Order: sequence, then C-alpha cells, then structure tokens
Amino acid sequence: MQIHVVQKGDSLWKLSQFYEVPWQEIAAVNGLTKEDVLAVGQTILILTPLSYRVQQGDTLAKIAGKLGVTVEQLRQANPGLTDSALYVGRVIRVPEREKRTLVTNAFAEPSPLSIQNFENAAKALSYISLFSYEVNRKGELKLLNDTAFLKDIKRTSVKPLVSITNIENGKFSQELASAILNNEDLSNRVISNTVKIMKEKDYSGVNVDFEFIGGENREAYNRFLRKITERMHRENFIVSTALAPKQSATQKGIWYEGHDYKAHGEIVDYVILMTYEWGYSGGPPMAVSPIDEIKKVIDYAVTEIPRDKILMGINLYGYDWTLPYVAGGPYAKALSPMQATRLATRRKAAIQYRKEDESPFYHYWDKSKKEHIVWFEDLRSMEAKFNLIDEYRLAGASFWNLAFNYPVLWIYLDQRYTIRFHE
Repeated sequence: MQIHVVQKGDSLWKLSQFYEVPWQEIAAVNGLTKEDVLAVGQTILILTPLSYRVQQGDTLAKIAGKLGVTVEQLRQANPGLTDSALYVGRVIRVPEREKRTLVTNAFAEPSPLSIQNFENAAKALSYISLFSYEVNRKGELKLLNDTAFLKDIKRTSVKPLVSITNIENGKFSQELASAILNNEDLSNRVISNTVKIMKEKDYSGVNVDFEFIGGENREAYNRFLRKITERMHRENFIVSTALAPKQSATQKGIWYEGHDYKAHGEIVDYVILMTYEWGYSGGPPMAVSPIDEIKKVIDYAVTEIPRDKILMGINLYGYDWTLPYVAGGPYAKALSPMQATRLATRRKAAIQYRKEDESPFYHYWDKSKKEHIVWFEDLRSMEAKFNLIDEYRLAGASFWNLAFNYPVLWIYLDQRYTIRFHE
C-alpha cells in the first residue's frame, strides 16, 4: 500500500492512471465518491495490486515509489530485475510486506454512530471497551444501554470489555474514587457487581479507568487493582487500565500522581497510555498528540511496564479553534479526520503538515470573517504513530473513540498488521 499526498490538480481519475488502480477502488477504500473534490495536502491510501505492469518511462526507483517499497525489496521479489529489463507491458511481482502482530482496542459509547463505525473497524480490533459503567457511592454501577451493540459485537471476532469509571455528574471525581478505594466493603461490591454484569452480558474483560484520583489514593488504587485482577483472572477475564501520559515517576498533578506505572505493569494484562490531549478543546491551538511528547511518555513507560502489555493511545479526532485564542473563551470543536478534510475542501484550504509534531493542520476563514486553525489526524500522522509502536516493540494501540469516523484507518491497519484475535 502507498500513502499519496494530494497535489494541486490531482483527481481520482489522475491517481487511478498513475497507480494503475481503478478510481472506484481508490474511492471505496478512502470513503470518497466521484463527486468528492480532493483537498491539496489530503492523504489517500492506495492499495497496490499483487503484480504491476510496467509503463512507458518506468524505472525501478519510479515503480518502487508508486508501490511504497524500496528498490532492494523490488529486486528481491524479482531476481535479476534491472532498469534495462523494464520493457512496457512486463508484469513484475509486488513485494509482500512482513506483517507484525498487533493488539488493538477502541473505546466506544453505545450510540448509533459508534455502532455504525464499528462495522468498518471490527476487522482491525482485538477488543472494544464500552464506555462507561459509572460506579457510585453504594458500589453500584450505572447500566449502559449496550444490548444492541453487544449483539453486533458478538457477530465478529472482537472481544468486548466493560469500562468502569469514577465519573460522577459528568466528570471524573476524586471524592468518589476516595470513597470507593478506601472502603473495603464498597470496593468489594464494585468488583462483585462488575463480575455480575460481565457474566450476564457475556463480556470478556474489564477496563478500569479511574482518573484524577490524586496521589493520596495511589496505593489504595493499587490494592483495588490487585483485588479486581485476582478475581477477574479466577473467572477467566482479562483486565486493562487507562493511564495518564506520565513522562516521569515524579510528575506532579492530580491526573498523574495516582497512577503507578510500575504497579499497573505488574498487576494487569494491558495498560493503555492516554497519549493525546496536549492540544485540547479548552487550551491553545496545537497538535493533539505531538510525536515528541508521545516519545517522552513511552521512554518512561518502557522502564516500568513490560512492552508486551503497553497499548499506545491514539486519538481519532482533532480540533477546530477560532482565532485569536482567548483563555476561557469558546471551546474548540472536535472533528473526525473525514470531517476535517471535507471542511478543508469546502473552505479551499491547503492542508499543511508539521513534521516536528507529525500532524496535519490548516487555516481557514469562516463566513463571519473569523480565522480558524484546525489540527487533526491523517494517514501520515497515523503512520508515524504506528512506526513508533513498532520501533518500541509495544503490544499495540488503543483508539479514542469510535464516535469519530475514519474508515480508511481500519483498512490501513488490516493491510499493515496481523490483528491478534483471542479465542
């Protein structure tokens, strides 16, 4: 496969001629129609065939560029192939890329949009964590309307996980976490009620997502995780946790101090690093997940957590900020990659790419003559993240969340990796 960055004058027809792939196939893979106008800087996934027919003017370097491989890989797949042997019409083999096995998870709320997007994502997911079963001060869990979603999930090889949270009145609550974690009867009740729901609804495991619990609850949280993991493993369930993106053991802040990387790595089956939200809706405009910041988190994480337990968090969204940014002003609007790209097309904005962050962005002016900046994700930024996962030999990736539609990503993942499905 090949990631093509749209240049001025490109069209589906021109791309089909260049890559020798029907435009209908290119459109289907990328969720486009014949009427879609391509934005300058937009990324297009080209699925190259298993064989290639030499065209006028081709060289090994040119063919390798079209196919997204190296000249050496091309020669290995076609022994004795040289530039002088490239006569028009000759059919040559396309090198097969060696696939690494990847564990993947996505968070999803049981909404019609998430259920619809799951249909595309299922082929590239090991797990799906349904968000969220909120605990309360009686140790009970607020039920999700997840029956229809679970029915669809059961038709696939994806394993559903129940995500339990300390959310109260729409926000993560330190006070609620303290009440649960420091009361043995309440914490036992949470665990028992979680197991009860999992058995009734045929879940395969639990994701524990307690956030903003503070340093004073760190050890109590570790004890809770040991207790819930022991119970889950007895019942043949898996356990994952979501961790704030720490860059050192001593990082300050209520979000960070309660999460003990070393303990989580020892106790649970998988940890999910929430490596996003540097650029957030209420903050100044910037890339949501700058690659250098992600690297700092992973550099620390691999010193505390086994690599084969780490799932790197990847955002499926970006933000549209109105400029000039004013602290305390209106929040930025969240956009899926497809929404961001189509907005660029409507506003005739050229998509740029900041290599230092590995993130696309663009500026546009709205009908009220106000300037905007959009930071989002595309195939280039996704590829950079997966290259990082491979470089560090992590277990895989976790996506937030399926409310944001990006169907080409799941095709890319299915082509690049062997997704680990569990029996």
